[in-house]
Amino acid sequence: MHALSLIQAGFVGHLVAAGGYLLLAFLIIGWWEYRLAGLLMAVASLATALWAAVIARDLWGASAIGPAGEILEIARSCGWLVLLASLLYWVSPVARSSWAVVITAMGILVGVLSLAHGNSSGTVSDRGGSLLFDATHLAFALVGLLLVENLFRNSPSSHFWNIKYLCIGVGALFAYDFFLYADALLFRRLSADLFLARGGTNAFVLPFLVVYAARNRKIGPTIVVSRRTVLHSATLLGAGLYLIGMAGAGYYVRQFGGQWSSFLQAVFFFGAALLLVVPLSSASSRAYLRVLIEKNFFKYKYDYRAEWLRFIETISATGSPDDLRDRVTRSVCDIMESPDGALWLESPQGKYALASSWNCSRWKIDSIDSTIDARDPLVEFFTRKYWVVDLDEFARNPERYQGLSALPQWLPSISRAWLVVPLIRHDRLFGIIVVGRPRVHRDLSWEDFDLLKTVGRHAASYLAEQAASEALVEARQFDAFNKRFAFVAHDLKNAVSQLSLIVANLARHRDNAEFQQDASETLRQSVERLNRLLRQLSTKAPGSASASAPAPVKTIALAPLLEKMVAERRTLQEAAVTLTVDSGNAVVVADEERLTAVIGHLIQNAVDAARDHGIVNIRLSDTKKMAVVEVEDNGPGMDADFVRDKLFRPFATTKGSGYGIGVYESREYAQALGGRLDVFTRPGSGTIMRVMLPICQAYDGAAGA
Repeated sequence: MHALSLIQAGFVGHLVAAGGYLLLAFLIIGWWEYRLAGLLMAVASLATALWAAVIARDLWGASAIGPAGEILEIARSCGWLVLLASLLYWVSPVARSSWAVVITAMGILVGVLSLAHGNSSGTVSDRGGSLLFDATHLAFALVGLLLVENLFRNSPSSHFWNIKYLCIGVGALFAYDFFLYADALLFRRLSADLFLARGGTNAFVLPFLVVYAARNRKIGPTIVVSRRTVLHSATLLGAGLYLIGMAGAGYYVRQFGGQWSSFLQAVFFFGAALLLVVPLSSASSRAYLRVLIEKNFFKYKYDYRAEWLRFIETISATGSPDDLRDRVTRSVCDIMESPDGALWLESPQGKYALASSWNCSRWKIDSIDSTIDARDPLVEFFTRKYWVVDLDEFARNPERYQGLSALPQWLPSISRAWLVVPLIRHDRLFGIIVVGRPRVHRDLSWEDFDLLKTVGRHAASYLAEQAASEALVEARQFDAFNKRFAFVAHDLKNAVSQLSLIVANLARHRDNAEFQQDASETLRQSVERLNRLLRQLSTKAPGSASASAPAPVKTIALAPLLEKMVAERRTLQEAAVTLTVDSGNAVVVADEERLTAVIGHLIQNAVDAARDHGIVNIRLSDTKKMAVVEVEDNGPGMDADFVRDKLFRPFATTKGSGYGIGVYESREYAQALGGRLDVFTRPGSGTIMRVMLPICQAYDGAAGA
């Protein structure tokens, strides 16, 4: 009779606990403003209510505790452990709380394994304890007490008022469980009195949990949990519940499978593993879970920080093999969980042409037929409104989009098309992105449209930057060609000047054999130079001195080279050109044609400055490491401002027929050889152009070889 009254008391206690925790779960779900913070507590409360209800049913029926009660008891303990571990993880530093997450996960795993191997069912009065099962619950209780202690100790003092009642309530639950299962392990038999009293003790702690829920329903967690963490946690929680259910089914197969138990267990667990892997690897399943979490557990639909970082990372991935247009299309589609999309950009012809199609094999669009004219109603609508067009809503209620009279004819024929996003830059429509339908249907709100409009503006700036870069590259190519042509024109002008001098002096020196010999040699050199200029125009790399110096082809003795150049000038020029050689062994390594052209530019400039009856002195000397060529004239000279700002600037010249390239070319080539060009001048005092070039240290007297 005494045992019967205890069972009845246990039945009442568990029934009251079941009703109380069920009510608490529903209150949290409908009452808690921050649903994420109350989600785990609601799950733990619901698991406790189901466990108490099943135990009450077993006590009312045959006084035997079946496997369902054992499974739900593990689910109850796991629910409170996960709640405590999550709170500790986000309240205290990760370094101090990560161990709790690991221990909790290991405890849950041990609990699942104990379901498959433990056997502690039976009547309350003669229920024998399973060593593994009781040890598992004792471990759960111990981990729970450790989590409560750490949560209580590590919570900020400003939030102690909010957390203390949860610690008291859940700590009391695990403290009683610790006492119960420690006693069971000690005496190898579960105490019926202690077991039956659990319903009442669980009901006694309900007021503490209710107070905690009331105090925290508007406060929420002090640290915001990222949506990615919630998604992964929900996935792991679902996987854990799935495994617990499969373990319970496996337990049933083990107990009642008879002679086919091993066969059934092998087939069952293999199929269970496959059923778990398939949804976890499905993008549609993950998208469905994400939409479910966004709808029910967050105040805002998007984690804007995560979305923005993902968007920036996608479009700025320099190592990606995809073009920027493809990356922009994919990044916008990823926000809406869409697997396909296409991009139209403004073309020079005033139309918007297809520029990128991402996973659009099912769209069956043609780049020619799918162009959008700049005067199309859709373009005019985007220019005025900047709205995102929902094609489904436009089909149902076109009056919603005032001013948009019609869509391009080809657009409604694409069954996969869902959203049309404008890319606005500087209040102009730069492009259009058509987003395909998502993997899982989702309702659109103001958050979706605002985020897409903002992302569209940012994407337009990236695409405009790329277009500007491509235009700059093209302009640089033209600039390189123009620059190469300018140097060629300058060399051509010098060749024409020499030929003009020959023609001008031909009548006067017709019978001069020396003149005829020099003129013949000059004509030959001019022809060679003109042929070289033609070759330079036909190559991609500039062949002028402004480009980097080519590989040196020979060693050159400067004294014979300068003597030859001065002899030509004496024959062709009216100005007196003299040469003074103070170093007959000055040898450099260079391209003879280019070096001749460089020094020739300087001599020609000196002759032009000295005019017909001026004087041009050329001096050759050397230091220990440098050969020095000075070209001095008695012309008008130059002021410091002109030397600093214009002398070495291409295309800046004081000559009416000049190109302003000679001095620039001479300096660039001298620097390319490892030397330099210095200028010494003053107004009214003439000019000295000093070229310093490295001497070839290995010269052995075979210059020109």
